[in-house]
Amino acid sequence: MKGILKWPLIIAAVVVVLRVVVERSGAPDVAANLLSVVALHFLIGPVYFAIRIAMSGEPRPYSTYIKTIAIYVVLTRAMVLPTYWLARIYGWQQNRFGGLATADTFTAYFKIPFATAAAWIIASVIFGGVLGSALIAITRRIAGKPAAARG
Repeated sequence: MKGILKWPLIIAAVVVVLRVVVERSGAPDVAANLLSVVALHFLIGPVYFAIRIAMSGEPRPYSTYIKTIAIYVVLTRAMVLPTYWLARIYGWQQNRFGGLATADTFTAYFKIPFATAAAWIIASVIFGGVLGSALIAITRRIAGKPAAARG
């Protein structure tokens, strides 16, 4: 399982940067929303990690999985924090930065970005934990059956 986070984190970093570039270029919100870090840590990452861990034969797949998604979501949300700070500094008006331009300094730099991160971390670990645990159970059950029984 060594290195399981490397490429997903690289992809997340690219998505964070591309989203800002797309937003700042004046593209419609629909285009920018296609580049979603939330989709990565809420759905795509948990599915990827669950399948990789289930197929690896890891002796403690569920605890490994929860640790992996927790680390992944915390690191991806940490990549998003600077975009909130830049939005405040430069007065970006995208909907996802609503309230930053008029908020006091503490709220704009700490309260909103960290509260948003905390909410997504909790939601992603809970949702991803349930989804991934189910996928691990299903994958291990299917992979554990002889080929003839799988049909």
